[in-house]
Amino acid sequence: MKLGTIQHAGRPTVIARVDDNSAVALDYRWMEDLIEAGNAGLDAAARAIDEARAGRVAIIDLANADWMAPNPRPSKILGCAVNNNNLNSKAVKPMTAPMFFIKGRSALTGHLKTIDILPDHGQSIPEPEPVAVFGRRAKNIAPEDVLDYIFGWTLTNDVTASGVKFGQDSIALKQTADIIKPHHTAWRPKFEGEDTYLLFIYHSKSKAADTFAAMGPWLTTKDEVPNPNTLHVQGYIDGECYADDSTANYFFPVERVLSEATKWFTMEPGDCIHTGTASKGTEKHPKGNIGTYLGQYGGKTTDVVIDGLGKLTNTINLL
Repeated sequence: MKLGTIQHAGRPTVIARVDDNSAVALDYRWMEDLIEAGNAGLDAAARAIDEARAGRVAIIDLANADWMAPNPRPSKILGCAVNNNNLNSKAVKPMTAPMFFIKGRSALTGHLKTIDILPDHGQSIPEPEPVAVFGRRAKNIAPEDVLDYIFGWTLTNDVTASGVKFGQDSIALKQTADIIKPHHTAWRPKFEGEDTYLLFIYHSKSKAADTFAAMGPWLTTKDEVPNPNTLHVQGYIDGECYADDSTANYFFPVERVLSEATKWFTMEPGDCIHTGTASKGTEKHPKGNIGTYLGQYGGKTTDVVIDGLGKLTNTINLL
C-alpha cells in the first residue's frame, strides 16, 4: 500500500494510492494519526481503496497534485552519515558505530517542489536515500527486532551544503596540552609537533536548512519492502544518472542503523531515519553524488529513484 499527503481543497489531506494517476482521501487529519492507529488505520485505507476502485467514492486526480512530505509532522528526522562502503574506503580509521545528524520538520518539502540553495550554502550536493518511518515508540531495540517497529519506507534527497559546513560551520581550537584527551585525537591523523587541536564541524545549516529534506511522494508500507538491505537506489540530475547503488553497499546494515538510533533517541510514531547515501558513480559521473554540484543546475530537476518505493523529483532553485 502507498500512502501520501497533499494539499487538497485548501487543507492537508492524507491519501491512499488507487492507481498511477489517482488516489482516495482518507479520514485522518495527518499521516501520523493514521500511523498511530496501527492496523485499524491500514484497514481503513484498504477499504477506501476498494471503494474507490468500485466507483463508490470520489477519487482525486493526481495530475496536478500539490504534494507535501508523506508524513509532514515527525518529531524528528535522523540521518545516518557516511554509511556507504564507497565513502568508507577512504576513511583514515573505520567507523565503530553509525553516526547521526538531526533535522527539524521545517526542512521537509514535497515531491515536485523546489530545493532552495542560498548563496551562503556554497557547494551543495544531492544524496539519494531510503527513509524508514517508525510505526510505534521504540527505545533500546535490538537489531533483530527493530524492523517490527517500522511502519514503512519513503525516499529522500538529503541535500548537503559542504560549502557552509566546512566554511562558516567549522572551527579548529588550539588548546593547551592539559585539555587534550586521547578521545579528542584518536579518530583523526596527527598534526606535526605538539598536536593540541580540537576540530569541530556543525551540521545544522548544511543539512537541515529549509527544503533540504525533500521526501515522498509515497510512503510505502513495510509489507512491500521485504528486505531493506537490497534496495536499488539511483540519483539523477537533469535526466542523467549520477549515482547507481544499492543498500547492500552500506557499511552498516539497515537493522544496525535503526537499532543504534533507538539507543540514543526515543523514536516516536512517524519519526524518520534515512539510512545511508547512494554514492557509487556512473560512467559519465564517476564521482557520484560528491561530484554532482547542484549550483551548476539551477532550474533543472534532480530525482531519487528506489525500486519499489517510486520516484522523487524536485527542481533546483538558486536563490
